Amino acid sequence: MRRILLALPLLWLTGASAALKPDLADLDALPLHAAPPAATAKAIEQARAVKGAGPAIFAVTTALPLGLEAGTWDEPQAGVARWRTRVFSAQAQALLMRFDRFDLPASAKLWIYDAQGRVVQGPYLGAAHNAKREVWTATVPGDTAVIELRVASHDRSRVALGLSRLGHAFKNDRDLGDSGACNIDTACPLGNAWRDEIRSSVKLQIPAGAFVGVCSGTLVNNLAQDDTPYILTADHCGIGNPGSSPGGVVVYWNFQNGSCGALNAPDGQNQTGTILRARDEPTDLSLIELAQPPSAAFNVYFAGWDASGTGGSSGVSIHHPSGDAKKISEYTNSLTASQVNIGGSDIPAWRVTWSQGTTEQGSSGSGLWNQNRQIVGVLSGGSASCQALSSPDFYARLDRQWLANPQAAGQLKVWLDPNNTGQRQVAGKNAAASPTPSPTPTPTPTPTVQPTPTPTATPTPTAQPTPTAAPTPTPTPNMMGGGGGSLGLPLLVGLLALGLLRRRFA
Repeated sequence: MRRILLALPLLWLTGASAALKPDLADLDALPLHAAPPAATAKAIEQARAVKGAGPAIFAVTTALPLGLEAGTWDEPQAGVARWRTRVFSAQAQALLMRFDRFDLPASAKLWIYDAQGRVVQGPYLGAAHNAKREVWTATVPGDTAVIELRVASHDRSRVALGLSRLGHAFKNDRDLGDSGACNIDTACPLGNAWRDEIRSSVKLQIPAGAFVGVCSGTLVNNLAQDDTPYILTADHCGIGNPGSSPGGVVVYWNFQNGSCGALNAPDGQNQTGTILRARDEPTDLSLIELAQPPSAAFNVYFAGWDASGTGGSSGVSIHHPSGDAKKISEYTNSLTASQVNIGGSDIPAWRVTWSQGTTEQGSSGSGLWNQNRQIVGVLSGGSASCQALSSPDFYARLDRQWLANPQAAGQLKVWLDPNNTGQRQVAGKNAAASPTPSPTPTPTPTPTVQPTPTPTATPTPTAQPTPTAAPTPTPTPNMMGGGGGSLGLPLLVGLLALGLLRRRFA
């Protein structure tokens, strides 16, 4: 049983608020700070060699300590002080950042953008912090990025800002079109019957030690229907592991193509900062809560779920294979109870074979809906792929996660049934909409809860209860090799011996 690590709220990031139009006229005059190329190349080599359960790794980070002295101040308009600098990592497909000091007055806003000013992420605000005062950003394309902070001139002396690490994406986390050809865009006709549920599915950017990876997740409703922003994903994605602070998770909303077959998914709707509410390794459970509610501009949907143990006869999964734009897979044969072995643990799961689509690395943690539009599982592992369309995937069962552990931090029930109604099913709903009546509940025992430019300067970096009417499970498969799995690793503080890391999982 892994130790539960909880994080306090971090910052709210939304690409929908306080849009910035970058001033590109004098960017070449700004300082340019380069990540150490040798350290970056070594980290990429190590990341490519990793095999095991965890988020699908797309980036590495290296030390690049910069403070306010590393940029320049000016006053673009009366009463507004502006600070800017540039960062660079040779041959990066995209950049992201970790700030280890982020103490801003209420008048301050920070953005990052690419050298052409086409993609702007932010603003990042200092209104709420975690104890570490750290911020992880979303990505901007290319090998050069601009950091820009604006603050009321009279508050300039109150700004405390420090960059600690620069993230170098050796695989672009957008990876548009890079998933297998048999994957199906949610914009295609198969998605037409699932438009609400598509709005609940998210891509998760997860810091994992010196690496950064992606998994999938789903915004879920609770029985109080109070819009608490819980996201359900998989424990093996590693949120809360050493080196993977929940406060550093970035959630991307509506990262999906605008039409079937297009490659135009936008990634500006995102926010950073989550709180780990529950995790349980034996059932591959991870439940996080957003530090701030999603913006109304994101038009999110709270997915329904069924933890009664009845499975499903047909349905879909919605996910981000290889970090690609959102895809949808369909099954038309009934789910069967099974087990999947991940890292030595036999996870109680629903076995599914796809009639259309598949899953890949990065699909981990995505939801499995039944014919009643309710999630019954989250993706744990499997061997499905475009090369093995008949091979199965395995989704950890919500009915086993419901009371997985007597502790509140190890089960779903405490969080999804806060008023202890005993129900195990709920329908989906729009944000801030009138609640939809829940299906007939299935009674459950009440648990005992215990609560490429040339740099001008290169800085020197610092050195289980039984479910209701559960089918008889099939034997545990030995999931060595292939399919719906993600390359990554769950514990990435330094680098574990690669021999300890096994197989590829979703």
